[in-house]
Amino acid sequence: MHSSPTGHPAPPIEALHLPDILVQVRSGVGYITLNRPRALNTLNLKMVRTIHSVLIDWEKDEAVKAVVVQGSGEKAFCAGGDVRIVHGYIAQNHPDYEVFFEEEYALNEYIYHYPKLYIAALHGIVMGGGMGIAQGADLRLVDEHTQMAMPENAIGLFPDVGASYFLTRHNKALAIYLGLVGKVLNGKDALFCRLADWYLPHNRWPSFFSNLEALAMRAEPLGATWVHLLPALEASKDGDDAPISHHIRQINSIFSKPSLPEIFQALSEHEPDAWVQDTWQSLQKNSSLAMHATQRLLTMGHDLGLSDCFKLELELVKLWKHKGEFTEGVRAALIDKDKSPQWKWSAQELTPARLALELPLLFGSHT
Repeated sequence: MHSSPTGHPAPPIEALHLPDILVQVRSGVGYITLNRPRALNTLNLKMVRTIHSVLIDWEKDEAVKAVVVQGSGEKAFCAGGDVRIVHGYIAQNHPDYEVFFEEEYALNEYIYHYPKLYIAALHGIVMGGGMGIAQGADLRLVDEHTQMAMPENAIGLFPDVGASYFLTRHNKALAIYLGLVGKVLNGKDALFCRLADWYLPHNRWPSFFSNLEALAMRAEPLGATWVHLLPALEASKDGDDAPISHHIRQINSIFSKPSLPEIFQALSEHEPDAWVQDTWQSLQKNSSLAMHATQRLLTMGHDLGLSDCFKLELELVKLWKHKGEFTEGVRAALIDKDKSPQWKWSAQELTPARLALELPLLFGSHT
């Protein structure tokens, strides 16, 4: 039997009969464990509904003082939504395509307003839908194993689950860089980008959660009394020396340009060091349509509130069903695994007029 990130026993991964979500209350702390370790704890519609239902129940339950969301296994908190299932919804023209995103985004937005302490224990891979159930948390806890990213452009999609809000609150150029490149961040990077709150080495996590449980049993209500638990364990909020910080001047210079072609132009004119070459190679693999949408979505999101960001993303994801880029991206990455997506549009074909026709929500005359 292996341990969950919080240190409590978790089911063996071969126990396939177990539910996709495990729910437990220990000493006043409710634990929601995503339990699909072989699938990197990716979310399906049933899991979204279960999490939402449990959170609503615990909101009313005075015995639950705090909530912890974690992933089962050692590899991932949550690697995103189950894109194979979403791909199937599109292929079958199934109504659950819209339903999945509607309910996922509703859960994501609800978490931002959750009245009790909500902790996201971000051990391992945290991507896509995993960010959606993490970024509204009161405490986003990372460690030396955290690998955080929004890599949707690589599969022909755009960063969603509230990314137009949570990526853009701090630095718009950095947000656009993260969204376009899908850069994988370690725990310190996540602090620097303000996508995490505290860094705590993983071997101290069990102590933090046991101390939290002890506090939950004493405090009524819990309030902000939990905050002192992290400094006592020598947790850090300092991301100043994070690897990504060494490139922030380049990011600010290049990714602040007002359009995707201008970003590419600035990148091509920059001194071709290793960072520029890596960035260029990452962008060349992506869907051009998805990158245009991402740059525009994050630019617009910077000036929108939380609810408006979710509304915009939901409208866009419904429009995206008919764009063909996502199904091709998933085919190449996960189904045929040839890693050679044949994108519908080349960069040269995506003129302003074509973008306005294809994505009027983002590029129409009203935007």
